[in-house]
Amino acid sequence: MNWKVLALLPALTLATAIPAYSLTNNKNTATHIAQSTQQGNTMKKTNAVPKLSAKHKSNHLAKRSTGTVLTVGSRGETVKTVQNSLKQQGFYTGSVNGVFDNKTRAAAIKFQKSKGLRADGIIGHRTLAALK
Repeated sequence: MNWKVLALLPALTLATAIPAYSLTNNKNTATHIAQSTQQGNTMKKTNAVPKLSAKHKSNHLAKRSTGTVLTVGSRGETVKTVQNSLKQQGFYTGSVNGVFDNKTRAAAIKFQKSKGLRADGIIGHRTLAALK
């Protein structure tokens, strides 16, 4: 065989394998051919695992399966109990009013750091257990 034919063989193979690059005057036809070949080559995932949504931060009292979770904006007797516990241990200096505000959050973060917990300012079951 001629060396020129051998050099062109990969290009010819590629040109015949991809019909979207064939010579045509209509651009829409080329796009349609390219899309149809792409659809034919894709595989559908039958056992796809749904993506977990981003962590949702709630500013209100939230109930989880593990118990009560207190964040900024929470109100009630549980917040008063937490504020009293934090005040007795010297982490909270504000008034015990049952409103989880930024001062309560800052005190919770200090307490969590002192106990080696995740210092996120959210009072969950681990922080509540450490407070008692």
